[in-house]
Amino acid sequence: MHALTLRGLNLALELAHQGHIVDAVQVGILTIDQASPEELPAIRGWLDAHADDSTHREG
Repeated sequence: MHALTLRGLNLALELAHQGHIVDAVQVGILTIDQASPEELPAIRGWLDAHADDSTHREG
């Protein structure tokens, strides 16, 4: 996966953690839309690995 794609996915996750869900979805969609077809399996793996990250919060 390209570094910029990973950065976009991580930014989307961070926005979700901060409660900015709409912004997170927008960044995530833009990131995936701009990714090359070769990156899609790696993106799918990243999404699977981080699926619960924004739903399990401490406190």
